[in-house]
Amino acid sequence: MDLFQYLWSLFSFILTPIFGPIYGQPHIVVIIADDMGWNDVGFHGSNEIPTPNIDALAYGGVILNRHYALPTCTPSRTAFLTGRHPIRMGLQGIPMNVAEPRGVPLHERLLPEYLRELGYVTRLVGKWHLGYYTDKHTPTRRGFDSFVGYYGGVITYFNHTVTKDKHTGIDYHWDTSGKIEPFDNDQYVTDFISDQAEAVIKNHDRKKPLFLQLAHVAAHASENRDPIEVRNMTEVNDTLSYIPDINRRKYAGVVTAMDDSVGRVVKALKDANMLSNSIIIFMSDNGSPTAEAPYTNYGSNYPLRGIKATVFEGGVRVPACVFSPRLKDRFRVSDELFHITDWFPTLYKLAGGDLSKIQDLDGVDQWSSISGSQKSNRESLLVNIDEVSNPEAAISGYYKLIRGINRYDDYYGKDGNDYSPKTYDVTGVLSSLAGRAIASLGNQYLPPQKRITELRNKATLRCEKKDDRPSCRDTCLFDIVKDPCETTNIIDEHPEMEIVLNTYIQGYKAVLMNQTNTYIDPAGYPENFNGYWMPWMDHEYTPPKNRNKSAIWSPSVFCEGWPIDDPRSCL
Repeated sequence: MDLFQYLWSLFSFILTPIFGPIYGQPHIVVIIADDMGWNDVGFHGSNEIPTPNIDALAYGGVILNRHYALPTCTPSRTAFLTGRHPIRMGLQGIPMNVAEPRGVPLHERLLPEYLRELGYVTRLVGKWHLGYYTDKHTPTRRGFDSFVGYYGGVITYFNHTVTKDKHTGIDYHWDTSGKIEPFDNDQYVTDFISDQAEAVIKNHDRKKPLFLQLAHVAAHASENRDPIEVRNMTEVNDTLSYIPDINRRKYAGVVTAMDDSVGRVVKALKDANMLSNSIIIFMSDNGSPTAEAPYTNYGSNYPLRGIKATVFEGGVRVPACVFSPRLKDRFRVSDELFHITDWFPTLYKLAGGDLSKIQDLDGVDQWSSISGSQKSNRESLLVNIDEVSNPEAAISGYYKLIRGINRYDDYYGKDGNDYSPKTYDVTGVLSSLAGRAIASLGNQYLPPQKRITELRNKATLRCEKKDDRPSCRDTCLFDIVKDPCETTNIIDEHPEMEIVLNTYIQGYKAVLMNQTNTYIDPAGYPENFNGYWMPWMDHEYTPPKNRNKSAIWSPSVFCEGWPIDDPRSCL
């Protein structure tokens, strides 16, 4: 940090409690839910699962109602931390497995690396899932000052284990820039992650800006015999007994525990006098795997079509919001187009970075659209291209082109209205930990009850129900603004948009790198590391050209065209 940055941070530290926010470099907190459905937050209109803390952030800030991620975990996290489409790195397909020699290429610089150069302290708590087969691929070698969490895609909530090819080990790590160290405890993972996030904030030196990425296990299903692991089933039954489906009720318990965590983090920022100069982002990494698919978690993407791992709206249009006292035009629902890659340039510029020095970003700076309700800098976006299993999709303005879909193309998950509480608990939002923390900044930072009702109504998607749905195995075109549930194929009415969007997709195919899925390396099994999943190679793996994939994998099943050993690897 240069002298000017230091003096400005010191000036802000002294005067913020007296005069309110002094806008130097902001603290940045990014909270990522895992596999959370569109209908699983209160601010989208459902009374089924109470999420008062998440809702308080949404109503006090801006609800991003057209926020797009990638269909699955690794691609979304890659896009967020690189600002680039995963197709440029061959990471657009199946997420990474444990013991797989694969990761975000080391020549790709991640957001925390850039932020650290601007004077930020960078922390990651929770999920990584961007590769760990060498030490250099782990979080504290990729820009984070510390990491507490798990390297892979999911762990069990109490035992913190992962099983691959009948090899079971613990994936829990406490890493710093100087060492990589496994550890374990028996604490419910959502509570432990929350404890660690609170500790990061409490112990932070406020003379320096903080970047905290808090990536939850919730609401991902685990590999446990009972895959929906709640903190306390008695408590879940007492508070959520109105949900008749026991699996859906358990899922709601997992989500409410995560919502509690959000409240704790916002309160911790307030207690540390950091909230007045913070930007808090909440989003899911993809839609919920609602159907009878691998890692089904019983979330709901209602009323959207499709699930996780598809390019339908239910797979890629995710719950998202941003709160900050820096917002000029808050209490708002934004229907501007937003892509997960946009966070990189948006946050980097807000942190004081010069975007002209970073080349080849796919994301665009969206702060003027978020903060001041100006028109988005984005008119089009690539949803994904999967050159192996064939699905591809892109959006331009109102229109979305999809082709190559051959499964999970229905509508999954209920609205829950038949059995949920009839009224929305606005008072619960205002009295939540997050609500009270935001209100402590001043009355102007949380809207009145009437405005909350208006915001919620605007953020709720409503679609005309139809008995059939168009097949998109060939090509579909949807007016995604009038028809967000993708019920009516209008390809014949707008052939010109098929040409425009097809040309757009072809442009990205020209830079697409073939998927880099490799193999499961027995050298990475946990029995080689005292029962832990650990880095096991000392060099970056280079897949052989024109390799015989089936010979490498010895596949027994197929997943969207990929030969793999374990169908759960699809998700």
